[in-house]
Amino acid sequence: MTIARNRMGRALTLTLTAFLLTAIPSCEQVRGNLLEAIDPDLILPITISTPEAADALRVGQIARIRGITAGGEGVWMLGGLLTDEWKSSDTFSQRNETDQRFIQESNGNVQSMYKALHRLRTTGHEALNALNKYKPSPAWGLGQMYLGMGMGEMMLAENFCNGIPLGDGSSGAPVYGPPLSNAAILAIALAHLDSAINLALPATDANAVILSNIARIHKARVQVDLGQFNAAAATVAGIPTSMGEVLVTYSLTSGDNQVWSLNTSAKRWTVGDSVDAAGRIANAIPFASMNDTRVRVTGSTLGTSSLGRGFDATTNLVAQSFYGRSDGAYLATGIDARLIEAEARLQAQDIPGMMTILNALRTAVQKLAPNYSTVTMTALANPATQSDAVNLFFREKALWQFSRGFRVNDLRRMIRQYGRTQDQVFPTGIFFKSGTPYGVDVNFPVTTDEYNNPEFKGCTDRKA
Repeated sequence: MTIARNRMGRALTLTLTAFLLTAIPSCEQVRGNLLEAIDPDLILPITISTPEAADALRVGQIARIRGITAGGEGVWMLGGLLTDEWKSSDTFSQRNETDQRFIQESNGNVQSMYKALHRLRTTGHEALNALNKYKPSPAWGLGQMYLGMGMGEMMLAENFCNGIPLGDGSSGAPVYGPPLSNAAILAIALAHLDSAINLALPATDANAVILSNIARIHKARVQVDLGQFNAAAATVAGIPTSMGEVLVTYSLTSGDNQVWSLNTSAKRWTVGDSVDAAGRIANAIPFASMNDTRVRVTGSTLGTSSLGRGFDATTNLVAQSFYGRSDGAYLATGIDARLIEAEARLQAQDIPGMMTILNALRTAVQKLAPNYSTVTMTALANPATQSDAVNLFFREKALWQFSRGFRVNDLRRMIRQYGRTQDQVFPTGIFFKSGTPYGVDVNFPVTTDEYNNPEFKGCTDRKA
């Protein structure tokens, strides 16, 4: 269990203030005062006694949802780096080893992502405790907390190894949990998302409608992960294709959209391609060079890029052009709902039914972000075989959902649910920065700070 509540700064401030306001003490007294600083690993309970304070916890929880999506270097970005959506144009070893699929347990970027997902769970419990006591109405406020908890649990299970402990520190005392399988964590996420949906009913105002739509789509994602394809399609039935829900926003004061920041601005990430300076990358979709309306870019992977080089001064920069600095990002869309329905048709080996859904998406203008819409595309012919249909479906899905936290899980599912091997779906070949082959990671490891949990002994397995 990772529970982050660092109080060291406040403790040292109080200690030093007391020192300055008293007569100069002896060296022994000074040492005693400093040693009284509160242990930063201790979790102190939050004192809440008003509806306003309880609601502040709710707002903080929503901000953390932003941090695990387009507002931080988390699943949406690092997941894309582990797959084919993004490449490292950086010098930091943490990003380069993720790109090469050879991730160490000590990777600081992965550690931050792991902590953020657990923090979402802990602060969700804290907020629920306060809201139930001081501000139980409107019910959708409680539902938002269950949504955040369910999303965090879903992302842990979809992106990390088997054997993740789920603990709780919301009461002020850490409760350590045993390692759980991804399937067990998905079952917990499903229950929390059900609670979110129930608390959105009846959906009589805009906040309740937004909560219901986002929670239903994420519930269906979990159902797909668990192999419940028909149930997932039923969960999203009736959600309009045009639906796009943001929930969180970005600004110069509240924080930048990190897809823009890490790629377009800082140049530490470049859009992925199926070829680079080392040659062909097997299994990779050529996001950077295929000129698809769903992934608009500027720059080129080979030759001389119009944007020059990335942060490492050697890798060509290819920048996305669908997010600006303060552009919102959809946490769920009607397109996601249609893709869930299309996969249910795929599972039923109804290739014409799947293609009807996919081509309806292609032949209409779709809004992928608040300020980003596609142009119409031509319809695709029906694949000849079920295997070809699987390939086409996941390619279309990757293009519709680029850099929105789906790709690692989809490649894992191709192994787990469709019988592929990792070298048939994950990027393989020679990694361009090292001249050595890609690794074999198909998920992220639980990072080293989890060893503080006496029940944790490492990932139980790194399987898909």
